[in-house]
Amino acid sequence: MSYINKIKLLLCSSVLMISCGFSAPLLAEAVEQTVIIEVSKPADGGQCKVQAVFKGDQDNCKNDNAKGRADCSKETGCVCTRQEKHLTWKADDKQSFAIVFDQGSANPFVTKGDSECNLKSNKKGKLRCRVKGKDVPKGDYKYSIVVPECPAVQSHIKIY
Repeated sequence: MSYINKIKLLLCSSVLMISCGFSAPLLAEAVEQTVIIEVSKPADGGQCKVQAVFKGDQDNCKNDNAKGRADCSKETGCVCTRQEKHLTWKADDKQSFAIVFDQGSANPFVTKGDSECNLKSNKKGKLRCRVKGKDVPKGDYKYSIVVPECPAVQSHIKIY
């Protein structure tokens, strides 16, 4: 192999290693998470039941920074995210609902300006909020999902 070919090979290998090094953190980037709110109303007119469930192709809780799902169950609607990302809640059948931070944790969502989150679903049964900037402390934010005429169900968000 000639000297010039060795230099080309070394240069290409270096560029490939550098690009792989920068792409790994990008692949681990947090994506918007969606919590599905399922409301079941018994035919006999009894008490309705609310359940929150996380369903998604990419689970941010598997990110090394989130430290896994040991304390964050998909079946309770728990999701993991980081500052400045969005979270979405969707209810079936355009059901109205509200998110209430009643567990002693502060509201991690934007409360002023264009991105203000009022924590109430729209007419399509959907709510989308952006987590505040870098000043939001990491940790668990516990909240209740309140559906009219149903007992509230509790869940939480892990911000890492």
